[in-house]
Parts: sequence; C-alpha cells; structure tokens
Amino acid sequence: MNKKLQILLFVLAFIEGGAVMCVELCSAKVLTPFFGTSIYVWAAVLGVTLTALMSGYYLGGYISSKNQKKSTIYWLMLIGGLLVTLTPLISNLVLSFTINLGLISGTIISLISILFFPLLLFGATSPLLINNITYEAKESGKSSGTVYAISTMGGIITTFVVGFYTLPTFGISKTLYGYGVLVMAVSCYLFIATRTFKTPVSIIIIAGMMSLNFHASYGENTLYYSEGILGEVKVLERTYEVDNENKTYRELIVNNITQTMMDKNNPTTSYWDYVNILSDNINHYKSGNKVLLLGFGGGTLYKKLQEQSLLIDVVEIDKRIAEVAKEFFFIEDDLNIVIDDARHYIKTINKKYDVIIFDLFHAETPPTHLMTKEAFAEVKNKLSENGLLIINFYGYINGEKGKAARSLMKTLKAANFNTELIATPGSEDARNLLIINSELPLKNKLPQSIEILEEDINFEESIVLTDDRPLLEHIYIQAALDWRKNYNEINAKQFLKN
Repeated sequence: MNKKLQILLFVLAFIEGGAVMCVELCSAKVLTPFFGTSIYVWAAVLGVTLTALMSGYYLGGYISSKNQKKSTIYWLMLIGGLLVTLTPLISNLVLSFTINLGLISGTIISLISILFFPLLLFGATSPLLINNITYEAKESGKSSGTVYAISTMGGIITTFVVGFYTLPTFGISKTLYGYGVLVMAVSCYLFIATRTFKTPVSIIIIAGMMSLNFHASYGENTLYYSEGILGEVKVLERTYEVDNENKTYRELIVNNITQTMMDKNNPTTSYWDYVNILSDNINHYKSGNKVLLLGFGGGTLYKKLQEQSLLIDVVEIDKRIAEVAKEFFFIEDDLNIVIDDARHYIKTINKKYDVIIFDLFHAETPPTHLMTKEAFAEVKNKLSENGLLIINFYGYINGEKGKAARSLMKTLKAANFNTELIATPGSEDARNLLIINSELPLKNKLPQSIEILEEDINFEESIVLTDDRPLLEHIYIQAALDWRKNYNEINAKQFLKN
C-alpha cells in the first residue's frame, strides 16, 4: 500500500470515530422532545450504541476474512453516511408510531431504527481498516492500536465540536446532514483515488444531499425553534377559546413540555396557578428584599415578583431561554440573567437572600443534584435569618407517584428546614406542589390556606436524598411520564404531522 492511501485510510478512521459520536449524541437529542432525558433514555442510548458497535466489529471481522477489497470499506462508510443524512426523516416516521408506546419500549425501538444501522456500518469499518494496513502478523497489534487511537481521537474532537458548537448553532438536523455529507464526500474521494468509482456511488451521494429538502418544517404558529445540547426550544402562538372568547397565547415549550403560557394581550397575568399562589405567600416581604430565582422560563413568575418591588437575581442554565424571554415574553432587555448551573451558582456566590425559589423544571424533569440534603445545606447558608426556600414540584403526594415529593420533604426536614406544603387547585396529575421551607416556624407567615396538611402525609416509605444516593430521578419517573404523556398529546404529535 502506498503512503498516500494509508494516510487516507487513517483519515477515514478519524471520520468514522467522529461519526459514531455525532450519531449517538444527536440520536439522544432527537428522542428528547418525545421521551425526555431520564437515565432510562440514556441507558437505552448507550445500550443500543454498544450493541450496534459490537455487531459491527463482528461483521467487519467476518467480512475481512472473506473479502480483501478496499472498496468494501468505502461502501460501508458511504451507506452509513447516507443513513446519517436521512436520520431526521427516518426519525419523523418512526416517532409517529413509537410515541404511543411505553418509555422503555418506545425508546429502544426508536433507537434501533435511527441509531443501530449507521453504527453497525461504522463499527464494521475498523476491522477492515486494520486488515488492510497490516502486512505481517507481528504488526497487527500496532495497526489495531493506531486505528482505534485515531478513531477515538475523531470521536473526542467531534463530541466537543458537536456538543458545544454545531448543535446549539445549527441544530440536530443540520448537524446530522453536515456530518453525513462529510462521510460520503470522504468515501467518494477514496472511490476516485483508488479508481473504483461506480455509478451507484453518484446516486447514493445525490440522495443524501437532497435529503435536506425533505426535513420537517414547522407551522406558521411557530415563532422560534432551536435545537441544542440542552434540548429543543420552541415558542408558539396559539389561539384558545376562554369564556366564549378567543384569546391568543404565547407558549414557551422545552422538549415538547409547556414551560410558560402567556396571554399575549395581557402579559403580566399568569396562566399557571402556582405563580399567583407563590407570589401571594411571599407578599409579607418588603420592597427591596432580595430574591434568587433559579429557573426563568418565559419570566411570568419574575414579573409577579417584580410587581412587589423585590430585588431579583435570576439564574438560568440555557442561554436560549433568556434570549427568548426577552424577545417574545416582554422581559426587559437590560435584565441581567446569569447563565449558570443553579447549584454551581449557589456554591460560588457570597451573598444572602431573603427568598430562594426553585422553579427548575427542564421540560418534565427537575434537576436531581439540586435536591439533596447537601444541596439544601448549601442553600440554607445563602438564606437570611428569616429566609424562605420555595420549591415548585410535581402535584403527586400520595401513592407510588407521590414518593418523590414525600422524599423531597423528608430530605428538607433532614436538612433542618421547617416545611409546609401547598397544592394548586386540581387533581394530582394536573396541579403543582409548592414546598415552602424556613429555619424558623412557618405558622402565621403564610396568608394562603394550606390545602394539604403535613400530618396527613405518611413518610415511612420515603427516603432522604443525598449526593451519594441521588435517587430522585428513579422515584419520580412515573409522575414524569404522566406529564410527558399528557403533553405529547398536546404538543409533540402536532409537530410529527408537519
């Protein structure tokens, strides 16, 4: 083998390693708006990825014992690249069916359809590359080590580029399309360089390049759409009939879960009951008291706090949310929204607050690392003597689905908070819980009536959540699935039809 061709095969190994990570990352994000970001989804992603690569390595080893043609490698990469460009189209078709299945079965079937086959082909190239650059048995170890090192390097670099640049800048569909075209282009060049180019190669490349024209479009009521490492963000404008009157609402939707719903013609009025109840329960704080709002959404809670002339610091992990709130939800442009992880912010600030509010749902998922005994101890150090910690949480308190809320309350008690519980109106599956906490007794501080009495709650089967045992995600999964199922009917299926 001449030196130039060997270098090209190493380049192909680099591209193959990058393709594996690009497809894995993007496939997980394709599923996020429909199945969420729970540990179950990520376990399925990793499991299907490893199964596909294992199968690919075996397939490549088998082919290498039967076929010595270098063009076989190019064909595998070319078809793999085509499948990558077609992933958005395939996923749109598959998810129309799998969205009606359970979390685990729906996730696995979806991943087999969009992730398994490209990774099978990419995995098969590594043994073939090793076979083609190895001339003597004693060189096999060096050859395999070099190929896997270069492939892994491609995966490392692609992970950073896709995660921190192409996904937030261009979105999932264009990232997959771009990388798929890159894989096909390198394969095509190798066909030409080795004089094995045939007409079907042109047909495959044209099909892959044309696929961008058929990617899903979004309806006229979509004002904003963005795909990124933190998921999918949309702003919709929809009309609903309320009291025999048509009203136009703007909705901030993260991974197909509505985060904010605002009457366009009356933007200071909140659609969510918990916003009004929460602001009512801190109205004894005076003008100028300090509030830390963790999680921003469209800013409806912020507007309520602002009406009380409180000094508000805002922390939001997703920069896009801050930008969207200012552009579409009438938040002032000069508001300084700190873009940071909430726990990191709490750990690093040297400031006391009178009220700290956890309004931290990311789609249907609250962050588990902020709801442990250790995290609450850190929060307590940032509260003034009469300060309140208020947590917005799922509406379930009874049975297995309520175990998460009961465990959260038990953890707060273990962190020496006095705790009261308020439920917004409605059934458990359609309401919010507000858990209000202070070092001092809370009686006579809450003008809003308590709808759930603490003495009625059985804490025997609840657990204390710690950094070492952050089990919250496991015990709230059924409640989270209920939220996602309801919102999939409202939001997700609409977009699959477009």
